[in-house]
Amino acid sequence: MTYTARRLADMLDGEVSWLSVRTASAVPSPDWISCAELLKDQQAGGDPTYGWRKALLDDYGREYAIEPPLQVAAMFVLMWYVSVPSIVAGLSTALTGLSPDVSPESLAFRKHPTAHYPMEVALLSERLVPVGEAAQQVNEHTRAFTDSYSPGVKLSSRQKRGAVDDELRAAFRLPEEALQAAAAASVFQIDLDQEIRTSCCFFYALPNVNPCGGCPRVRV
Repeated sequence: MTYTARRLADMLDGEVSWLSVRTASAVPSPDWISCAELLKDQQAGGDPTYGWRKALLDDYGREYAIEPPLQVAAMFVLMWYVSVPSIVAGLSTALTGLSPDVSPESLAFRKHPTAHYPMEVALLSERLVPVGEAAQQVNEHTRAFTDSYSPGVKLSSRQKRGAVDDELRAAFRLPEEALQAAAAASVFQIDLDQEIRTSCCFFYALPNVNPCGGCPRVRV
């Protein structure tokens, strides 16, 4: 079967109920976030995710009537950002053995207006890559983010890099029929039998909130 970026976008769009994927020749509109521009700003010492984190903190503050811990929003924003290349590459390679180009220059996303997670992704390149190159692109893209991410609270390297592995593992497990999932996960060095997440979202730190399923803080 011959695949194109548009065909893969359509496949991903049909697999994930909360995420829309499309192709585009450029960043669609000003309310979209260019991964390349965000990373350029962050690596230059800026804090391009400050507004993103603050919106979450403000929501948590209103909902729980407290000053919410910084690490909750910091971790959610990290997980959401790295999920963009991870879900696109992980799900695509699980389904087909190929992936759209997921380098920063080739991806943009738009956040949900009230829930704040990435709800739309634009593939800005027509290029498709084999699974080995996709794994390399995900590693380089996400590491560029995690290595330069400075959200005002300490996050361990295990937390940061573990979030990438967790997002990839979830992506490989997502399709009901993913004939290439095991082979792709092996190339990405992801253990599909791992039940407990490597990273923690810290959601438990909010009042009267229980740890999530698969939380590394809860081991049977």
